[in-house]
Amino acid sequence: MKLSDYYKEENYIHYSNCHEDFALLWKYVTPEMGEVLSVASGLDNSLGFLAQDNLNVHAFDFNPSQVYLGQLKIEAIRTFEWEEMLQFLGIEAGEATSGAEKRVALYQRIANNLPADAKQYFDEHLFLIEEGLVNCGRFEQYFHIFRKKVFPLTSGDKNIRKFAMAETIEEQRKIYDKKINTIRFKLMFKVFFSKTLMGALGRDKAFFKYSKESLPELLKTRVDTGFYNCLNRKNPYYGYVLTNSYPELPFYLQKENFYKIKKNIGNISVERKTFDEMLTQKYDFMNLSDIFEYMDVSVMESYAKRIQDHLNEKGIVAFWNMMNVRQFGGWQRKNGKQDWLEDRAFFYRDFLVYEK
Repeated sequence: MKLSDYYKEENYIHYSNCHEDFALLWKYVTPEMGEVLSVASGLDNSLGFLAQDNLNVHAFDFNPSQVYLGQLKIEAIRTFEWEEMLQFLGIEAGEATSGAEKRVALYQRIANNLPADAKQYFDEHLFLIEEGLVNCGRFEQYFHIFRKKVFPLTSGDKNIRKFAMAETIEEQRKIYDKKINTIRFKLMFKVFFSKTLMGALGRDKAFFKYSKESLPELLKTRVDTGFYNCLNRKNPYYGYVLTNSYPELPFYLQKENFYKIKKNIGNISVERKTFDEMLTQKYDFMNLSDIFEYMDVSVMESYAKRIQDHLNEKGIVAFWNMMNVRQFGGWQRKNGKQDWLEDRAFFYRDFLVYEK
């Protein structure tokens, strides 16, 4: 099956990786914390919390395909050594590579340990394993189109490689100003990252229901700021977008972190549930991704009140805004502009951290 046909199914993987910078979340984890609620998505960030001992992570997602992906990643970490994990995901020697037969063989080692629904799903969609899990999400494929067919037309492969691997932020800024941020690039950006095209190829159209502003203008502002402040060669998020490789691995896959997470892998669960269904206990940390993007302000405000009731004292709630401004009135804001400047996944207009 072609991936383009796969994305026509009712349930498909929207995100095979997390595209929020876990380093920002990690800054606000303290040794006293115990219970973490986390949006699953690609599960990368939920797994990252396990680098601290004694954290119990409750990951959730209503898309069953995302849950199956999470269950697969958990079992892979439980079973594989670090090098095998990189091979299984489609990362080898820092690159998303070929090696479909090797990945399938690794899958077969763990398939019988998966929950029945997850095993059935990946048995029926084995081509996702062959493709490499880091590449199989619809959002990731959108970036592949950008990298392979669009970006080279605006800047040229040679300039893109130099830009992706610049040694210093000063060198990167210079290349961006002179070789990347051209008139052609600006025109391409406006078209390719429009709501229309992104809704057709990258994100579900429903995600833009409450958005009134120009998506390309918002993203361009963030991209300009990000490329001026975050070094690409130290950035797993934009390194992947620019080169389909990881000049620096995501947090949960860095070797030292991987083995800490492996030791604590029994402390995570991922369930197909709504946010409402997860609000049955108190948490010390809530990683809510950008879920408030997709609801009316009044609904978000009602959730803010419920979150208060389900956070322990000094508990943290963190989330991102992409298109829509969503803030918790009356809460104590814990972070500021520095996080905005340091956010390596600069798709978002803001990152907000509140403390109870």
